[in-house]
Amino acid sequence: MNVLIVGAAGAIGAALLKRYLESPAVEQIIAIHHQPKGSSDSNLRWLDCDLRDERSIIRCAETVAAMGVPIHRWVCASGYLQGPLGGPEKSMRNIRGAKLHDDFAVNTIGPVLLFSAMASQLKVAPGLKAAFLSAQVGSIEDNQLGGWFGYRMSKAALNMGIRCLAIEAGRWRNEPTIVAIHPGTTVSNLSKDFVKQRKLPLQSAEHCAEKLDYLIEGLAVKGTGKFYRLDGSLLPW
Repeated sequence: MNVLIVGAAGAIGAALLKRYLESPAVEQIIAIHHQPKGSSDSNLRWLDCDLRDERSIIRCAETVAAMGVPIHRWVCASGYLQGPLGGPEKSMRNIRGAKLHDDFAVNTIGPVLLFSAMASQLKVAPGLKAAFLSAQVGSIEDNQLGGWFGYRMSKAALNMGIRCLAIEAGRWRNEPTIVAIHPGTTVSNLSKDFVKQRKLPLQSAEHCAEKLDYLIEGLAVKGTGKFYRLDGSLLPW
């Protein structure tokens, strides 16, 4: 089995990468990060890709295609919540166009474009399972609090993109399983500034990766195009 992980240097992505490296079922891993990285592992290849840059995305997809490695597991663990342009908006007064553009570039446009750019290669691999890490706050029906405009909107848009990808890819000869997954609140750089007052225990990235791996492996084609929690239950769009 060959695996590709987008955002492989983030907390969840790195934990999932470690898990795959230790799995005897995995032959080759392609790990993607926005900055160049190297590895001494013979079955691991790092590629750099800037999800904000379409040319970088296309180059990355071309590099993967040139490797000639069939992809059986495609996991997008990238995510963006805050940065130089600010953090999540507490109210509509805080909405800024530049921040919205950044949210959508990393959380929505980049991942969907990268999958699309790799479609010719992905469609020939039997048993492809593709998982995009989304967020429960991206559920429109579940939203009872408001706020966090950019993150909520970009994840909701990602969910729609995943749904569209799943419908179209369902017409491929080798029908894949393509899903959105809410990984739960996990200890990470993305979440650390927003969980300090949280009373419920947080899960570690390693625990999240274990449950994520279990969920992905248990997916069937009939579950494609759906939005899951880590326990396998469904979330409303």
